[in-house]
Amino acid sequence: MKNFTDEWDNSYIKKDNFLFFPDDNIVRFISKYIKKRVGFDEFINSREFESVPKVLDFGCGVGRHVKLINDFKLDAYGFDLSKEAIKTAKNICMQLGLEKLPSKIIVTDITELPYKNEYFDFMLSHGVLDSMPFAIAKRGMTELHRCLNSEGKIYFDLISDTDSSFNGKTLECIVKDNHETDTVQSYFNESRIDELLQGLFSINEMQLSTKVDLLSNQKHSRWLLVVEKK
Repeated sequence: MKNFTDEWDNSYIKKDNFLFFPDDNIVRFISKYIKKRVGFDEFINSREFESVPKVLDFGCGVGRHVKLINDFKLDAYGFDLSKEAIKTAKNICMQLGLEKLPSKIIVTDITELPYKNEYFDFMLSHGVLDSMPFAIAKRGMTELHRCLNSEGKIYFDLISDTDSSFNGKTLECIVKDNHETDTVQSYFNESRIDELLQGLFSINEMQLSTKVDLLSNQKHSRWLLVVEKK
């Protein structure tokens, strides 16, 4: 099945997704489930850990959340389908003096991950699983499940079919806008989320976040989920 590697490389060449500040919901997930920052260089763990938790940002783009994970003194990893995104992520890490991070930021496909079984304690992503064909996202979830340790948690978000960009006809379409041109946009409702999880995960948190632009009356709607490995 086509994974749209060339299309994502082109998107990053155009700098469509050169985002440098972390998503608020990612910060909340880390703070609630892993550790909370209480000072410039002081943290309180959410629970006892035998070792420094390994945290994976899947679909990491140019690495903004990999850097955030590292800032929280966690063992940070990231991967992306796009070699252009990973090249930029590695360069940014080197410019910031984070010499140990580039070797842990790699190019790979979510359906065939190079990590050992139960390698990670936590995983997270923003705007990833809804930016690929649904069949690939399902295969990716089985790989994430394999690489996550017992009772490990994942945060991810998905665009809802209540978003104004949904045309009401198909839950999966090719993007024709100038932003992320020719990539896939996949929309989600509750039943499709259940199908994505495939009984592999239980849901710890599930919110539908909706923002309305009062000038254009456009609705921006995303599912925010925390799931736990069964």
